[in-house]
Amino acid sequence: MYRISVPVVLANLEKNGGKERILAELRRIGATRVMLALGALSTDRQEREKELVLLRESCQFFKQHGFEVGSWMWTFWCDGENAFTKMTAADGNVLQSFACPLDSAFLAFVREYIQGIARCGVDLILFDDDYRYGFLSKTGLLCTCEHHMRKICAELGEEITPAELQRLAISGEGNKYRDAWMKVNGESLRAYAINARAALDEVDPTIRMGVCSCMSLWDNDGVDSETVCRLLAGNTKPFLRLIGAPYWAVKQSWGNRLAHVFELERMERSWCGDGIEIVCEGDAYPRPRTHCPAAYLELFDMAMRADGTTDGIMKYAIDYYSTVDYEHGYIDRHCKNQPIYDGISAFFDGKTACGVRVYEAMQKLADMKIPSEVENSYEIENIFFSPAARMLADCSVPSVYQGEGVCGIAFGENVKYLPKDVFKKGLILDLRAAEILTDMGVDVGLARIGEKRRVTDESFDGGREQINMNRGADVYELEPDEKARVLSSFVIHTSKFSDGDRLIPACYFYENASGERFVVYAFHAYFNNDQLWRSYARAGQLTQAVKLLSGKALPASCYGNPDLYMMCKKNDDGDAMAVGLWNIFADSIPAPAVELDGAYTDIRFINCTGRLEGSRVVLSEMAPYSFAGFEVRR
Repeated sequence: MYRISVPVVLANLEKNGGKERILAELRRIGATRVMLALGALSTDRQEREKELVLLRESCQFFKQHGFEVGSWMWTFWCDGENAFTKMTAADGNVLQSFACPLDSAFLAFVREYIQGIARCGVDLILFDDDYRYGFLSKTGLLCTCEHHMRKICAELGEEITPAELQRLAISGEGNKYRDAWMKVNGESLRAYAINARAALDEVDPTIRMGVCSCMSLWDNDGVDSETVCRLLAGNTKPFLRLIGAPYWAVKQSWGNRLAHVFELERMERSWCGDGIEIVCEGDAYPRPRTHCPAAYLELFDMAMRADGTTDGIMKYAIDYYSTVDYEHGYIDRHCKNQPIYDGISAFFDGKTACGVRVYEAMQKLADMKIPSEVENSYEIENIFFSPAARMLADCSVPSVYQGEGVCGIAFGENVKYLPKDVFKKGLILDLRAAEILTDMGVDVGLARIGEKRRVTDESFDGGREQINMNRGADVYELEPDEKARVLSSFVIHTSKFSDGDRLIPACYFYENASGERFVVYAFHAYFNNDQLWRSYARAGQLTQAVKLLSGKALPASCYGNPDLYMMCKKNDDGDAMAVGLWNIFADSIPAPAVELDGAYTDIRFINCTGRLEGSRVVLSEMAPYSFAGFEVRR
C-alpha cells in the first residue's frame, strides 16, 4: 500500500490552525502518518522540556484519532551556543551550527535527547537529511576537525594537514588518502547510528528509528543510506526516506529539473534491498505555492506511484508557518487528482519498467579517477547526479534501473561495475566510459583521443540540421575505428562563413568482431554542459541508437517536446503496456503522437483521450504541467 506521511512543525501547531484543523487536513489528503518536526537540537534544557511536553500532548492527540506518529529531528544541527566540536572543512571553515559526531560529549547529549523523545510515546523517530558530511560546505570537504584528523592520520600512519588531505584525496586515481578520509567518515556515521539505537532501546526497543538520506550518504560519506537505516532500525523494520524533491526544480538546484528528480529517486530505490519501508521526498519547500507550485509536487507524486517501487511519500502538503486555511492549495490539488492516482494504480501496478537500462553504481568515488576540472574541489560531490539518467529524461527516453532493458547506458566510472554479460544488449557510452573499457581490453571502436575543444554547434542528418549550444560545451577530437558509423558531428568554426567549418565526430556507432555494439559520445558527461543532450535532434538520435544497438524499438517514443518525460511498464507476458507522459513545460502539446514498439489492438486512457493506430497513439492536447497515460494491449 502506498502510504502518505505529512510533516507538521510541532512548535507551529497552533499557528497552523490548531490540532483539530490539522487533523481535518490530514484526513482530507488521506494520510495515515503525521511527522511532528522538531526544531534544531537545543542545549537549553527549559526549551527542550517545553518541546517535549508539546510533543507528548500532540502524540497522544493524533494517536487517539488513528494516526501513526513520527518525531522528525535534526541529526547534527544544534541551535545556540554550545561547546561541542564543530564540523570543519578542509580550508578551516568551521560550521558553527553542526556538531561533529566524533565528539563524545555530543553523543551523550544526543542519547539523552532521543530518550526524552521516546518517552513521549512516538511510533517512529526520523533523523533529517543532515545525517551527512557532504553538501554542508561550499569551501572544502568535511570533516577535518581535530577528532577526525587524529583518526585519519592514525589510519595513514603519517601526519598531514587538512589542506594536504583534500589536495591528495581529491585528485588522481583512488589512493590511501581518499580511503582514510572516507573510512573515518563512514565509521563515525555508523557509530552514531549504533549509539542512537542503543539509547532508544533503553527506553523502548519497539520504537522504529530511520533516516532521511542525502546525496553524499550513498557514497562520498564512506557509508550508504541503506546501511545507516538498518543500523538505526535495531530489531524493528528499517525506515528510509529518499532524497530528491520537487522544489529542487524551481531553481534547478544542482542542475536538477523535475524529471531528473524522478530519476534520482528511482535510482536510489534500485540500490536498496528488501525489507525496508522506503518513502519518497515530496517536499515543496519553502511553501506556500508562491514559492513552489503544487503542480511540481503532484507530477512528482504521480511519477512515484507509476514507478511503484516505493512504499509511499512524505508529502509536505501543509505549510510550515501559515494556517491550513491560508494555503490549502496543495491538498486541494491532491484531492482533485485522486482519479488520476487511481488510474495510474490500475494501469501501472503489477507491471515492470521497460526502456533503456541506466547503469549507475552506488559507490564509485573510492576508485574514481578525479577529472582535472574538479580536482581538490568540493564539486566532486556532484558525481551523485547521473548524467546518463538526465540525458534519457531530457530526451523523453523511458528508463529502467533493474534488469537488462532494451539496451544500456553507462557513463564514466560506472562501466567498471557493469555485469559481465551486459554487452550483448548494446551500450551507450560517453568518452570516459569508452576510454576505460578500451583500457580493459574491450573493443569499442575508439582508435585515438585527441585535443579538448570548446564547441557551440553540432551537425545532424548529414549536415541537414545544425543545433546550437549557446553556452558551449567541452568535447574531444577523436578518431573512431574505420568500421564505425558517425551519427553526428561537432562543428569547429574556422571563420564566420560556414564553408570554412571543420567537422569532428560527436557520436558514432560501432560493432566489434564479437558482435558487441556501442554508441559512443565524444564528451565526458560528468561536470559538463547539459546542452550536449537537450535537443530534439539528440532525442531522435537516441531513438535511432536503441534500434542500432538492440535491433528493437524503444517501448514508446515521442520526441520534439521540451521536458516531456516518459515512463513505460509491461506485464510479464509482454502483451500489455502502460505508458505515462508528463508535460513538465510551460507550453501545451497539441496532439502528442507516441510511436510504440509494435502493433496493439486495444487502448484505455488516463486523463486524456486519443486514438490507437496500430503501433501509433495520438493523444488529445496535453496542458502545461500535466499528466496523460494509457494502457495498450495486443
